[in-house]
Amino acid sequence: MNILSIVIPAYNEENGVGEVIKRVLAVEPALREVGLDGLELIVVDDCSKDRTAEIVRGFADQGVILIQHKVNRNYGGALKTGFRHAQGDYLAFMDADGTYPPEYFPA
Repeated sequence: MNILSIVIPAYNEENGVGEVIKRVLAVEPALREVGLDGLELIVVDDCSKDRTAEIVRGFADQGVILIQHKVNRNYGGALKTGFRHAQGDYLAFMDADGTYPPEYFPA
């Protein structure tokens, strides 16, 4: 199967992570149109002190995977953790604050 794994490192992103997750999940039909079989979304909570993990857990029923660091490993460490856990054939990443639009992934 052709799956796109998307890794989102997150540190204290309670104000934006939920909306970003919704936007990523919304591109799955467009990914299928370009020949992928679906997506795997992994959010790595890098020891946030806010409600980031709680918000991400709210998407578990939609297949979103939450990985939590017990100590902060910074941006690169969070990416590496997500990459190690990714199962897809293709790998992408984006920021939890929506800096990069997930709507570009199908292109």
